[in-house]
Amino acid sequence: MDKVLELPGYILMTLKREKAMRIGLLRHFKVNCPHKRMMTSEEFREWSEKYEVSKVVKKKVEMYGIEWDICYASDLPRAITTAEEVYSGNLMIDKLLREVDNAPFIHIERFRLPFEIWHICGRLAWYFKSKSQPETIVDTKRRINAFLDRIDWSQENILIVFHGFMLYNFQKELRKRGFVGEKLKIVKNGVLYEYMREEEQKEIIENESNADLCG
Repeated sequence: MDKVLELPGYILMTLKREKAMRIGLLRHFKVNCPHKRMMTSEEFREWSEKYEVSKVVKKKVEMYGIEWDICYASDLPRAITTAEEVYSGNLMIDKLLREVDNAPFIHIERFRLPFEIWHICGRLAWYFKSKSQPETIVDTKRRINAFLDRIDWSQENILIVFHGFMLYNFQKELRKRGFVGEKLKIVKNGVLYEYMREEEQKEIIENESNADLCG
């Protein structure tokens, strides 16, 4: 009788999945949702709700001629609209790609704060795991890795269309998994960011160098 080699589950998962060569990350188009300069906590909350359903301002996105094998998108309207503009196939909609909620870090109606203060302090509250936020940094990392653990890694070119703050955190988790690419500090709307496995990038650089030698 032939012997069957049984490998631990995590090794089998790695052999099955770790094949993707390139991942493209794309933040949705800019949302047409103006805001007041000064806001109460309630006004900031109301603006955030309006932002979720506002229309986007479409623009041409440079996709560099890459043929994407599969495209995942957040289930929020602004991400789906953007994905439909840049990808012609069937979208894989996933709510794990939703933006990290940014709730008012304090609830005050007696005076107003600049919009930027509400936005920045909300993200600081997320980082320091404040109960004012629906999600903490730990929850966000867990959500990103849950998504990465279930996508189809047999595809070579994977496009993901989602949101700015989520994308900023997403690229950090990709680098932990052996991908290399731009270390983002600011995520622009409608701009494609590419990440490749380190060994694949080295091979491409070597091939380009050899082509130069051939004249």
